[in-house]
Amino acid sequence: TTGVDDDFAARSFRNVGAWILGRNMFGPIRGDWPDDTWKGWWGDNPPYHVPVFVLTHYARAPIEMAGGTTFHFITGGFREALERAREAAGGKDVRIGGGPGT
Repeated sequence: TTGVDDDFAARSFRNVGAWILGRNMFGPIRGDWPDDTWKGWWGDNPPYHVPVFVLTHYARAPIEMAGGTTFHFITGGFREALERAREAAGGKDVRIGGGPGT
């Protein structure tokens, strides 16, 4: 929680106004959402604190979490996610998280 590694990691979150995540970054569930109980890996207060746009093929209602994070599930592809993330970021950076498919 201290030192050069923590300082470097903390700087990577500065000026980020929105995120785009691949579905696997949100959770291990594949296919259609069986229910609304899964809300991500991070518990009630995810580390993002800004809008997060999750790429998926399966629609789901947005999830509002503590700390200002709201997960939005995008079924229209990366271009739609990027447009919505840029708008939500309000001139700040949009950060992308995920594997090579993202």
